Amino acid sequence: MVRFAALRFTEDENIRDRVYWYRCAFETKAGERVLAPVGSHDRLQCARVERVLFAEEGDAPYDPALLKDVAAPLGARSFLWEGRTCFELGGVRYDQKRFTRFRVFACLFGEPPAFVPAGYVLVPVSGGEDLFEREETFELFARLADLREGALLCGEEGTLKLLASALLELAGAQGKVRVSPLGAEGYLADLGYPQEVLERLKAKLR
Repeated sequence: MVRFAALRFTEDENIRDRVYWYRCAFETKAGERVLAPVGSHDRLQCARVERVLFAEEGDAPYDPALLKDVAAPLGARSFLWEGRTCFELGGVRYDQKRFTRFRVFACLFGEPPAFVPAGYVLVPVSGGEDLFEREETFELFARLADLREGALLCGEEGTLKLLASALLELAGAQGKVRVSPLGAEGYLADLGYPQEVLERLKAKLR
């Protein structure tokens, strides 16, 4: 049996008058809020669950070939791996109705895990307050922009929080810690980071 959820995107005036069916891999119920992809670019938006239905794929309430998957519950920002918490950079609001993507970047503080979650590549990160001025970080940003899988960033907490803040700022999300009064994009561009790399990183999160 497959779980299907009928969603209403109440924050989007263009589509809030209709209900849309999605597959949903996690437990949810009517009235809860979730994040789901919308439109040709699959931007994540917040929706209210109107109804949940269990059925075989062949009895789906909509053409199975056209159904998309609910991304996550609203507010989901972490997952457990080998008993440790991985902090997702997805699910952060970056404009009036859209949220950053899940399974693109996640942070794991401390030592690398023995195995990496499916869909992720382990990316060690080192540095400190001078993180963005290091040659290795220039190479790191280029690698992150090119990765086809998600990146599980692993390293010291302070370093990863600084990197996460920069990535989220690039996407347009306003976090508690700002990389620079210029904003991450202006700051990194001034340091010599290629604009094309910064644009690709921004696009991956949005």
